Amino acid sequence: MKIKSDIEDAIQVHGAWKAKFRDFLSGKVGLDLSDVGQTDACKLGMWLGDGGRRKLSPESHAQACELHARFHQVAGDIVHNIKQKDFMAARQALAAGGAFDQASHAMCAFLRKLILHAGPKPDTKANEVADATDATVEPSEPPDTQA
Repeated sequence: MKIKSDIEDAIQVHGAWKAKFRDFLSGKVGLDLSDVGQTDACKLGMWLGDGGRRKLSPESHAQACELHARFHQVAGDIVHNIKQKDFMAARQALAAGGAFDQASHAMCAFLRKLILHAGPKPDTKANEVADATDATVEPSEPPDTQA
């Protein structure tokens, strides 16, 4: 798997949650709180438990896991509020700038930063060897080019 495409896929999937919650609020679909709150049940969570652990620096992996867990905590809280008929709390969390947006934006911004610092990786034998030796990706500031 490629880190860039894995992360881009995860961003898209997590971005679709807001629409799922709106459908849930309107009674169009059901959601299971245990599934929504589980960080290891989604594609990003599975990747963080396997490929992400190998491809990210320990610091980047820990931060990605923390942001991902926060996202799922907020998502789980929204489902809980809806099931408890606390629709105002659910709508507040889903409002622009609400807890869901904050958690989603923080996670996605960090993941995009990882993509930027991963850089393009052409498919070569050298990359397969690098992947096998647990090459890490860590977001960092660009080097200062002023002399």
